[in-house]
Amino acid sequence: MLNRLRYSRSLLAVSCWLIAFGACYEDIQDPAYRQEISSERMAINEHFFNPKESPLDSHLFYTFKGIKFFPIHEKYRVKASLSLLKTDSIFELPHSHDATKPYKQYAVAKFELLGKSYELLVLEQVVKKPGAENYLLLPFTDATSGVETYGGGRYIDLDKTAGTELIIDFNKAYNPYCLYNSKYTCPIPPKENKLPIRVEAGMKAEL
Repeated sequence: MLNRLRYSRSLLAVSCWLIAFGACYEDIQDPAYRQEISSERMAINEHFFNPKESPLDSHLFYTFKGIKFFPIHEKYRVKASLSLLKTDSIFELPHSHDATKPYKQYAVAKFELLGKSYELLVLEQVVKKPGAENYLLLPFTDATSGVETYGGGRYIDLDKTAGTELIIDFNKAYNPYCLYNSKYTCPIPPKENKLPIRVEAGMKAEL
């Protein structure tokens, strides 16, 4: 009986270890990818700390302690397929400060995140800056919006040349500049781009 009890306890210990290892294993990531994201985040903070480049207004600049981010998790880096929208119609996308700017609905991005399927609209600017001919915008809100993240939503940049099969990396989700300075106007994510889940990736609103 004693040996059987010891054996059962050993099995329990091994099971608990495997469960714990499995939980940790989900966090084990490609070192090169982790370094890439970490380097990008350092560059972002350097940009914000640079008085010649920073989008911060003068009040925020002198109290700024750095952009806060969620931990890096590869589960928020997902494969997506784009269903291109065959329309040339232009619409006025609402921006902050009661402004609007012309955009096109470029595609619907379909992907799985945290075990469920979602769709988001990908937008294309009509008036583009030089060098941004292939730029696409993926604006979204989620259940963290207005809590840990900016209530006006966050953005992910996409590249038109990637084709219809690409990566959406929520670890790269960033805040619009209008969060930091009222001189900027920023696109407001369309209602179709509200995710009903917590996307704990990318930038936080806390400074």
